[in-house]
Amino acid sequence: MQLRCLVWCVTLMFSTWSRGQAQHAADERYYAPLNSVAAFVEYSNSSSHIILGDDRQRKFAGLAFAYQRRISAAHWMAWDYSAEIRPLLFESDPTLDGQRITLTIDGKSKVYEERSPQKVPIENVKLYPDRTFSGTTLQGNSFTEVFHNELGRRWTDSPGVTPLAFSVHLLPAHRLQTFLASTAGFIVSTRDIPEFYTSAFNFTFSFGGGVEWFRDHKRSWTVEYRMQHMSNKDIGYINPGVDSQFIRVGYRFGFGASRFSINCTSVACR
Repeated sequence: MQLRCLVWCVTLMFSTWSRGQAQHAADERYYAPLNSVAAFVEYSNSSSHIILGDDRQRKFAGLAFAYQRRISAAHWMAWDYSAEIRPLLFESDPTLDGQRITLTIDGKSKVYEERSPQKVPIENVKLYPDRTFSGTTLQGNSFTEVFHNELGRRWTDSPGVTPLAFSVHLLPAHRLQTFLASTAGFIVSTRDIPEFYTSAFNFTFSFGGGVEWFRDHKRSWTVEYRMQHMSNKDIGYINPGVDSQFIRVGYRFGFGASRFSINCTSVACR
């Protein structure tokens, strides 16, 4: 009976060791770690109408952390799942801060200013150009009136989570790889963005690609372009949406599968 138990235990240990060796061989063959963590800095300098977004001139800057799990790896491509947190993400909106009117009559000018009690986020700064009117008063004096909008910018703390992200790396046997990626997540801000009466909760999805250079089988640098759409899906009073183009630079550190041990005393022999 003990002999049968010993044979069973040795067989199980050999099977586990064989799978571990196969996994190790795959890890050494491809630059595609089974598990990895990464840190990214990301920046978007402006926004425009690319897919669905209407609000312009929005900026983003932030720091993100990601966990990535390899789904499969072959000669031509490697598939990965990842999840991200964006604890430091700041969104910026152009604002209307006030107005200034300059009235000139017969060469004499007067300036009238009105400041808004708070910065008012606007859809597009191009909708607020300076305007000039000229004419003649009832007394026959010529005049010129110039309307100038005082524009500014506000920044809002807007951390986010991206629970769904998938990527495909091409030619994983090479140190330098190109990849494509798509993500879905959400952003929770400290106030409504990108305008008043929108929402502090916004959904995001993105797609893009980049290049990843592996120093070795575990460590790599990544440069990525990402197009992100953000909107509140009509849970706010208005839903203008924002389309942004991001540049992301990151460093990734990989680690392998967990080690398994076999306790022969736990094997039931009959």
